[in-house]
Order: sequence, then structure tokens, then C-alpha cells
Amino acid sequence: MKRLVVLVAFLLLCLTPHLNAGKLEDQGKAWLDAQNDPAAINVDGTWVSDAFHDLHLSQDTGSRDVQGVGGGYGLTGVVSGKSLYLLFTSGRTVEYCAVLKSGSGNSLMGTYSNRVTRLRFGSGLCQGKSRPMFMTKK
Repeated sequence: MKRLVVLVAFLLLCLTPHLNAGKLEDQGKAWLDAQNDPAAINVDGTWVSDAFHDLHLSQDTGSRDVQGVGGGYGLTGVVSGKSLYLLFTSGRTVEYCAVLKSGSGNSLMGTYSNRVTRLRFGSGLCQGKSRPMFMTKK
């Protein structure tokens, strides 16, 4: 009986599509919308990242919204105050989340983390464990 319960639980977990996969339209949009301070910086241009190499970001003057490409990912984000909140996406799935603050000169520094997956149980869009990230403008 115990094996049957474990087998059923395993099958439900495997067959549940994208149980915790962060979707750009859902969890990603909610995460970005929660960052709502007026933009105090503009990140338009090409940035060199230690983790993702060249990132090409586009931010219209006066806008908080950021779009771009880099590191093999689509980039969607917002500027809130002097911080950049950035999602790295593959299709419609969020792969990484980054939070970077404006540094001295043309630099941004902060952290990025992997998305939460159904194999790494957790809540929210991205994992609590993060890695450092540094970017400079080209």
C-alpha cells in the first residue's frame, strides 16, 4: 500500500505540467509589476555581464520597461528607482531572475538566481540562493 501511494504521488508530480515553472505572463509579470518606483536610471544600450556576456537592453526615455536579448535568452525587465529587475526567458518560461543596483559610473551590480522548478521544491518565481552578477556598459 505504501508503495502504491508513493507511485501515485510520483506519477502526479511527473504528469503535472510545469508545476512551478515560472511563466513570463503569470509569475514573471507579477514580480516585475511589484517593483513600482519611478525609474531613476536608464539602462538602454549594450552591457557586458560577467555571467551572461553581452546583453543588449532597450529602454525608451521616460519609460520603466526594459526589453532585450543576451546570453541566449530574451530579456524582460523594469527599472525601479536605481535598480534593474530583469528576467531571462526561454520562450515563455523564466529561467533566471536578476536584481541589479546602479553602481559607480556605468556599472550595475547585484545577484541572479535560477527559477524554481518542480524538482527543486519552493515557492515564488526564483530560488532564494543567488549568485553575484556585475555588468558594465560598453
